[in-house]
Amino acid sequence: MGLVKAAVGDGVLTFLWVVCASCLGVATSAIAKAVGIQGMASLFITMSLVFILLFIFGVIATALGGASFNPTGTAAFYAVGASSDSLISAAVRFPAQVID
Repeated sequence: MGLVKAAVGDGVLTFLWVVCASCLGVATSAIAKAVGIQGMASLFITMSLVFILLFIFGVIATALGGASFNPTGTAAFYAVGASSDSLISAAVRFPAQVID
């Protein structure tokens, strides 16, 4: 049951990440327009939004029992042996992170 829970958590977190990350440009533009910033200074707004998203998604991932939205991290940690995942659990979790 833990394997299914991890795969579902990965799928949900990946879906949320794709939705939020696709809105970064619009959010940056709206904030820059509201504040009156133009040019390269809006890059700071984007970096701040990414930092906030990563922090929030870290909290959500912990609440979901260690879910991940990044398949590269799952594969890399399994490859070096730094993960508690088995080959089967990594194989089940990977498609849930990639499909969205």
